[in-house]
Amino acid sequence: MALWAEFLTNTQRLIHKWKHYFPIYERHFHRFVNQDVTLIEIGCGEGGSLQLWKRYLGPHAKIVGIDIEPKCSGYAEDQIEIRIGDQSDGTFLQKVVTEFGPPDIVLDDGSHVMSHLRATFDFLYPKISKSGVYMVEDLHTAYWDEYEGG
Repeated sequence: MALWAEFLTNTQRLIHKWKHYFPIYERHFHRFVNQDVTLIEIGCGEGGSLQLWKRYLGPHAKIVGIDIEPKCSGYAEDQIEIRIGDQSDGTFLQKVVTEFGPPDIVLDDGSHVMSHLRATFDFLYPKISKSGVYMVEDLHTAYWDEYEGG
């Protein structure tokens, strides 16, 4: 199943993703399809991308959404777990890793604040599986003052 087609035909929760990300996702995530995989997505948005990853990666995937907004707890469903906490809090992230094991995929679409991105990367990158992928979205915010960019 092509991920772009899955996005275009989505009738479930809203998905916010840039069009040009889809070939990148497929290039780096395809090898995990129908495998026993753990994906951590930081930033749940409206919950649609969590569902997209579940459909794309298949029935053996474990999807873990992390967000600071308590309302995101409502996005949990079969194969999708939600944990509420600050992405830059190492103690919180350690609890997630302890509970779900080393992630195979980390997709940071969270706060986009540079200090948060750095803290999250510094903590989670050494913990991903040996063949894992760590991806950060929306790095254009690295140029915006309101995200500690410059």
